[in-house]
Amino acid sequence: MLHRIVAEALVDRILSNVYPENSLLPTERELCTDMGVSRTVVREAIKLIETQRLVRIEHGRGTIVQPPDPGLVKDSLELLLRRGGHAMEDLMEARKIIEVGMAGLAAERRTDTNLQAMQRCIETMRTKPGEPEGYVEADVEFHSEIARAARNPLFALLINALAGPLRKSRIESFSGPSMVRLRVRQHEQIFNAIEKQDVATAQAAMSGHLSDTEKDLARRKKARANGRE
Repeated sequence: MLHRIVAEALVDRILSNVYPENSLLPTERELCTDMGVSRTVVREAIKLIETQRLVRIEHGRGTIVQPPDPGLVKDSLELLLRRGGHAMEDLMEARKIIEVGMAGLAAERRTDTNLQAMQRCIETMRTKPGEPEGYVEADVEFHSEIARAARNPLFALLINALAGPLRKSRIESFSGPSMVRLRVRQHEQIFNAIEKQDVATAQAAMSGHLSDTEKDLARRKKARANGRE
């Protein structure tokens, strides 16, 4: 369809910054002249890219290029995980691939600001061993800070998108203060390796932490199946 071709051309211009974020698209008349199509085609094309949250239409102003929306990726990924019936085992498998490499990059690239943020997360986990929500939020934020320390925006985007499922997995594996003390020690090992910029140790510590978490989830799943929870 012609309007899809025009929409793809507009998307290319937006992504290549021909039309920067928060700027106005050319008027319908200008786009018609530029692309050699009718106003109906232009309007349909703009409606299409509006559904992709690339632009918003403001009456009286025109069509405005939207800034990137990380929430769009987050919402889409969460729905995909839920509708696809993906198990926590799938999530843990993905985490072991993504977060082990991420920890190594964080060890290479972290800043003092990153280290301070990680320390605050560990302290919160240490002071709230019996509070699943407080501990879990600090745990999720610790891993998000590692993503930021890796200095690759795609890591931060992925971890943010996985935040909901990650909270669920942590709450499911939460078994009280004794477990928290072990997890705090594991986070401290990851932190110490990142602080020392020891790439191999950071990766090994993250791998061990995620493997233990995966085992906890498997044990709790088995216990529920046997009717002990």
